[in-house]
Amino acid sequence: MPVSYDDIVNAELGSLEDAAKSWSSMGTRFGTLQDNYSDHVRAAADSDTWSGYAAAGYKNWGQTTTETYGQAKAEAQGVAALLRLAHATLTQCKKEVEAARDAAVDAGMDVNSQGHCTMNFDKVAEKKGEKTADKYRDDAKAKAEAEEKYTADIQKAVKKTQEADHSLKTDFMADPKQSGKGMKGGFNGNIGHDIVKRNARRTAATLKAVRDGEKPSPDELREAAILSRAHDEDPEYSRTLINSLGGADGLLRTHNRLDDLAYYDDKDHRKSYLSLDKELASNLATATRNPSTDFYKKFHQQMLKAGTKEYDLKAVGEPERGRPGQGQRIRGYQSLVSLMQRGDNYTRELLVDTADAIRNAEDKSRGGNPDIWDLQGDFSGKKYNHFAADPYDGMLKIISDSPDLATDYLDPDENDNLEYALKERSWKHVDMGETAPDGSDPDKESKGAREGLGRIIEAGATGELPGSHHELGSHEDPAQARVMYRTIKELNASGQAQEMPENLRQPLARTLKDYVPDLHEILGNRNNRYENHEGAWQDNGLVRMSVRHKDLVPVMRGIAEDPEAFGSLYQAQQQYGQDKLAGLPDSGNEAPKVAAGETASALGAYDGIRADIIYDKRFEKQTWSNDFNTAVTTASGYALNFTGAYTPGADIVNRLVGVYSYQAAKERLAEAALEATRENAETFTAGQTEVSNMVAKWAESRGHNQDSVFTKDIVGDTKEAHAKGRDDALRELRAER
Repeated sequence: MPVSYDDIVNAELGSLEDAAKSWSSMGTRFGTLQDNYSDHVRAAADSDTWSGYAAAGYKNWGQTTTETYGQAKAEAQGVAALLRLAHATLTQCKKEVEAARDAAVDAGMDVNSQGHCTMNFDKVAEKKGEKTADKYRDDAKAKAEAEEKYTADIQKAVKKTQEADHSLKTDFMADPKQSGKGMKGGFNGNIGHDIVKRNARRTAATLKAVRDGEKPSPDELREAAILSRAHDEDPEYSRTLINSLGGADGLLRTHNRLDDLAYYDDKDHRKSYLSLDKELASNLATATRNPSTDFYKKFHQQMLKAGTKEYDLKAVGEPERGRPGQGQRIRGYQSLVSLMQRGDNYTRELLVDTADAIRNAEDKSRGGNPDIWDLQGDFSGKKYNHFAADPYDGMLKIISDSPDLATDYLDPDENDNLEYALKERSWKHVDMGETAPDGSDPDKESKGAREGLGRIIEAGATGELPGSHHELGSHEDPAQARVMYRTIKELNASGQAQEMPENLRQPLARTLKDYVPDLHEILGNRNNRYENHEGAWQDNGLVRMSVRHKDLVPVMRGIAEDPEAFGSLYQAQQQYGQDKLAGLPDSGNEAPKVAAGETASALGAYDGIRADIIYDKRFEKQTWSNDFNTAVTTASGYALNFTGAYTPGADIVNRLVGVYSYQAAKERLAEAALEATRENAETFTAGQTEVSNMVAKWAESRGHNQDSVFTKDIVGDTKEAHAKGRDDALRELRAER
């Protein structure tokens, strides 16, 4: 089979990429050797225990050896940088040649291997219509002009590739002066060094021109994008670029201008500006990779000043119909977090230092101003997702992408960040004017308030990425359970349990699903071990979480304002109870009574919460019930997996509750139609119906029919447990009001 041109080009580009990785890895290994030599060989030789002529002679050679390792590292990294530049440049050139060819083909041209275009009338008719084809058939001059145009476009793209290739050859053939370090005539750490710094300054010149209102040519913008992609993992390039832009202040102003162009001034080229901005975020991540460098320390200090400084940004200051606050300005940290949201791979130190600095700027107890981020207008939703109006919430969102860091950042045993965010912080950043005469704050919360907080709690309490599939009930780090426990406690302490903010409901439902085995015990009312603990504790190698029943139920009630969130939590609870029952041996009926009774009590608590919310939502209760039923019976939910340490085996019943879901759903709708009275709220029994069916089907799998004494005995015991679970939940919710 013949090899295509594309195969050859892709193979060559792949070879360049692989070579760059190899040289980079080589540089890392030389760096490790240098460190090991300095720490172990030179350190021992330089100690006071060795003296004399030999010691003095070695010190000179030791210094040379150390420098040689350093030069080898620098040379390897320099070559890697050149190879990355070649790969990025030629990849872009390939795309542009292909784009020119594809445009010709789309116009109905046949393109030969030399890039020459010949019009194919049949293709023109197919793509442009018979009228256009007939026009070219009758007009030889127009046909020739079209062929020449597309041929010239391809040749232009090929010429750019040739010029780029020649420029790269010049870079590769350059022979920089030896640094004078290491062995004479040995490795040369200057290879690539000058090119990297020169390219950084070239990119900075283009970006500064953009920032200052000039219009660089398309070729200059293209070059800046290529250079940034090629060197975005090179700390020297990234540090030189940011310094050339003017440090933190220049970086923020550059980002703001790129944002203005992308969303307001030059929307037709949005993709190009956003690409450059994304590369700036990558450069920031790379430049700050080592927090012990002078660059990092200087940049952090610059941001402390620039972070509270005011900047122009058209997203918040341009006139738009129906929105106040024209001409208003943003703060530096709002700009920085907006930029950071376009990148990733930031160090733990940068994330924590930035979050702490933002908190210091706003936290009144630390001398900050709670209104510092206030803006007239609500800048939430898809239209403004490129702008971090609330930079602290934005940083929480970024941190949530690193679950281990999220856990550490919120661990209540180590800091008060979780307490601050849930109880102390002001979330009202939509400026509604002056303080009222009675001293009340007229400002409002944005519709996007706490989106980052919800994500970081989910990540911190589960150890998994927000919204991802969790192995339910599996926690290796007690800090995760501490985050879950303290979240529940603080929501109650701050009055946000039943009155839960909207953007916390779905994340907390997903998080509590991860703790369903613990919820089962707490709501089951039969396990004194949980009564005897508070917070995170360990049992046979498992991390568990205990919280008081009276604190857990109001939080679940707050989640229930979102029927889909509450339904998904209910579904996980019923499946866990089902799996517990399925794993029991067929001997006696005491163990099945306990397992079924715990499930009945737990689902009874859900029925109590459901009853309470239906009677609060008298005019929306049918809609709520429909949405809840949909979430409970959705097919995807039956793929939940609980960690094997909690369940001895769940393959026997095989999710039998699903068989009876239709019957239970009808009962829930009927209950929602009842008159709204306290007495009717105490008659909700749909959860008990599911438990009864579950027990009957399990007993049948063990050889007992539904009317047997064995089955009836277990079912009868569950009814009392269900009623107690429901009534306890209702009593606690009513006591809160």
